Amino acid sequence: MKRFASIDFLRGFAIFMMLILHMVSHTLNVDLLTADLSKVKFLEFILMIVLPFGGGLAGFFLMVSAMGNTVSMEHELSRNTPGHVVVTRQVVGGLILLFFAMLVEGVIGYHGAIGENIQTALTAASNPEIGPAVWTWDIATWRFNHFETIHTIAWCIILNGLIHGFLSSREKYRDKAKLIKTYIIMAIAVLALTPLMWGLARIISPGYPAHLETYYLSYPRIGTDSIGRFILVFFLQPLAGYPEPVFPYLAASFIGTIFGLFLTMPDEQRKVKPFTKITLTAGIVMYLIGLAGVIANIIYVVSTKGFDAGLDVYLHIWDHRGWVPELRGTPWMGWYFQFMLLNGFGILLIMSMIRLVELRGKARAFGERSRYIRRFGFVAFTNYTIQFMYYIAAFIAIDWIFGNVYGKNVGLWGETIVTVILGITIMTLINLLWEKIRYAGSLEWMVKQMNFAFNPVRRRVLKEKGVKWYQAGLLNVNRAFYNADWQNIVETKDIDHSAGEESVLARKLAQVGFVFPLFSFVGFFIARKAKALEGDTRENKKALVWSTVSVVFFFVWLIAFFILSPSSFGLTL
Repeated sequence: MKRFASIDFLRGFAIFMMLILHMVSHTLNVDLLTADLSKVKFLEFILMIVLPFGGGLAGFFLMVSAMGNTVSMEHELSRNTPGHVVVTRQVVGGLILLFFAMLVEGVIGYHGAIGENIQTALTAASNPEIGPAVWTWDIATWRFNHFETIHTIAWCIILNGLIHGFLSSREKYRDKAKLIKTYIIMAIAVLALTPLMWGLARIISPGYPAHLETYYLSYPRIGTDSIGRFILVFFLQPLAGYPEPVFPYLAASFIGTIFGLFLTMPDEQRKVKPFTKITLTAGIVMYLIGLAGVIANIIYVVSTKGFDAGLDVYLHIWDHRGWVPELRGTPWMGWYFQFMLLNGFGILLIMSMIRLVELRGKARAFGERSRYIRRFGFVAFTNYTIQFMYYIAAFIAIDWIFGNVYGKNVGLWGETIVTVILGITIMTLINLLWEKIRYAGSLEWMVKQMNFAFNPVRRRVLKEKGVKWYQAGLLNVNRAFYNADWQNIVETKDIDHSAGEESVLARKLAQVGFVFPLFSFVGFFIARKAKALEGDTRENKKALVWSTVSVVFFFVWLIAFFILSPSSFGLTL
């Protein structure tokens, strides 16, 4: 089974980091931590910047999802599967995913009825004075409309399937470079149309959308609101729903489609160096524009509403739909700069990974070494859904180990670190054990089973392969995870070691590492390995020097920031 190691790793990395970030936000008491800012270590200030930023990378996950979806569509089209068949699969698959997205957000997810009731039960168990836990399912009657990332992905699968099927059926788009340019234009168009779509939603339903406190606008309640209201909101949510509507996030999906087209386009059409350079440049430009705009908006909020309001805006950087004047007071197209900042960074992550793996002939080696992280992405939807397991980890850490009363945002770094370790361990064990039965009963299994039941094309294909109906949802762990046919774009033998290509790459990574420290270590290891292949050349010496200095720089500021705080310099905040 053909796979791209970078896509599988990035999907797993996104879920892995999401779990860690959610555990931290669930456990860490930021108000208590920042009660006296003078004593807060500089490293803690940095973490309070980095962690919310990481929590805002939902668009990055959407890009990775669109990459995998595009690769799947392109493989089908390359096997001469009729365009209408590909479109049918996409639309049916997207609708099924949308159904499960509603089920997760309303009922079985970590913020759905089951997740909230588990948290209520643990709180009652930790604090008997409040009495026994009372389970309630009221949240399930309205929260299924909460437009989180899975909803966005489902709608983008449907829309991308229709658009890609239409374009691919046209002779002029057989040139994938032209198809990529078309998607770039459409991504820009989505961004330009976003204010119009949001305005249209407000015209149709004044005040739309609304926060949870006034759920009746964007969260009609079962048993209370009319069927007409449910149908209306079903279409309004993709336009302007809370917190991650299709406008503008369809643009992120188109960006992921562009990456998918690059990975699957014929060798004679693919121009590796120009694409890499243009993409990295675009990511940097987007990131810098977004950074400037986000900083300007936060400064404005601080100057007009105070420091706490500005901090609240940044801590909600994940809340895309909230970055508007009427909700969080960001006056200068806050949503646009938030989108540019987060998704510019996402582009840099994706292109960097492709450059380090498929463009260096390292797909198989990297695929083998990244199994642990890839496992979290193999059943990404299920791991997203059952992350309420970290409630149990937090309960063990806070109540049993530290002897405190369990609840949300009640711990400091000790409780938080133990929660993360226990939570990741629990999720790892669940995935390892579930793998033994090919993830039967997982969300991915359910989606595939429903696809078999409702998609005649999928049913016919599987029957031709001799697959029984009860086997339709089982995941191919062996071929798709352990023994995949890993794809490269550039093979190892094609790397120009005589020109010191690996050493040059290592030097550039080390230089980037002064801003993003992880690249320091990657550059250091590449420089060391390059010495055996390229010799003790001038380029390799430069790479080793730059990477060593970059790594040392990281440890120096890490130790310094771990020790120092504003009070170390006599500052009172």
